[in-house]
Amino acid sequence: MPKMPTTLQCLLPLALLCAFSAQAAGGVAGATSETTFRPTDAGIANPERGMYVWANDSLAAWTPAQADAQFAAGYRIVYAPVRLDAYAGAPLPQAVLDGLSASFATARRAGLKLIPRFLYNYPAGETAYRNAQDAPLARVLEHIGQLKPVLAANADVIAYLQAGFVGAWGEWHTSSNDLTAAGPRTQIRDALLDALPPDRFLQLRYPPYLMAWAPQVPRWRDGSKASRIGVHNDCFMASNTDVGTYSEDAATRQRQHAYTAALSAVTPFGAETCNPADEPDPTPRTNCDDILREGSRFGLTYLNDTYYRGLFHTRWEAQGCMAQVKRSMGYRFELATLRHSADVAAGRSGELALTLRNSGWARAFNPRGVQLLLKHRTTGAVVRLALPSVDPRDWLPGRTSTVTARFAVPAGTPAGIYDVLLALPDGAASLAGDARYSVRPANADDAGKSQRWDDRLGAFGAGTTLNIR
Repeated sequence: MPKMPTTLQCLLPLALLCAFSAQAAGGVAGATSETTFRPTDAGIANPERGMYVWANDSLAAWTPAQADAQFAAGYRIVYAPVRLDAYAGAPLPQAVLDGLSASFATARRAGLKLIPRFLYNYPAGETAYRNAQDAPLARVLEHIGQLKPVLAANADVIAYLQAGFVGAWGEWHTSSNDLTAAGPRTQIRDALLDALPPDRFLQLRYPPYLMAWAPQVPRWRDGSKASRIGVHNDCFMASNTDVGTYSEDAATRQRQHAYTAALSAVTPFGAETCNPADEPDPTPRTNCDDILREGSRFGLTYLNDTYYRGLFHTRWEAQGCMAQVKRSMGYRFELATLRHSADVAAGRSGELALTLRNSGWARAFNPRGVQLLLKHRTTGAVVRLALPSVDPRDWLPGRTSTVTARFAVPAGTPAGIYDVLLALPDGAASLAGDARYSVRPANADDAGKSQRWDDRLGAFGAGTTLNIR
């Protein structure tokens, strides 16, 4: 029997054989187009993951020029400290809220997302935290209530929210107002979760607090408060306890490690390294083997690129693993195979089957769409077909996923041959049309297959075609 062409043209008497072959190989019946993709080791800047830099010492001082430079340098997330020192004894003035909205607009214009943290202090150095002052509980709750409308209106450019407010650096320790006691910290947690839209994640500095609230690791999106709170470890790998992140007791610390690792499959884990100046005999874990092992174990989604470089980043660069670390943080989607209907009448539906691998250390955590883009070969007109049954957050790290879905071609779509592209746009309506917020898959352009990334559309050309009648 002759070899089947890439686009199966099912004419009798081969129609039944073609349909059977398509169903057996990919769940797509009838005439199909199919292709394979080649992965790449290239570094790819994608939303909500990777190395981050600071907006500025305070978000209010961040400028559009700085934001543009950060985007051009390949950063896609920016840590955003919001200094509230001057208002620990007063309500937030409208000017502060307006300024915060303006900073979110700067991020949106630049194609960036922020990791905000609200702070009442910022001690200089690693040992000056003992006298840091925060605000009374009633004031903290008042401020969170004032911030709620701003956070809701700008959730599209919030990657993750670090809990902040409490203690030195907003890290939830050494509170001058006893905010780390069980009652106050639970009230602040609940207020922050209420202020955030339900599809955005909060992050806390200390795993023991999370374990006290939820002794069992929550399940993915199970509706519990625990399933919306991850960890940001601000002294990642800096000492045996990560400078107080975990217990001094080895057995307790092992349980906390296991909990945090399991939690990272459900909620985002972010980090920065630090100078363990306040830790006796700290024994930091600074080698490539360390970051590759722990980055994978804890599902590292983002990491501070600027601190503490001399002890960590510089060693990773010297030992040759920095490129791998940057590739691995967060999600990394590699398209493998695509099979789809080759011929669909306008007003009717087609089918597709997509296989891909997430070679990153974590899942994607925030909502994201999947679209089949059809680009008319003659007119260049683009038709976007949503695949609402497909959720990229379900593509788990280290695993290959197979997606099958139906797509509807709108009635009235002009007939002709269309090139097929795949897009992963942002889940927010305000950003869905902005190609800078689309995920670029980790696949190589292939001129021989007409496969390439289209940065104008924010989509990857599959090199296949669809005939619309």
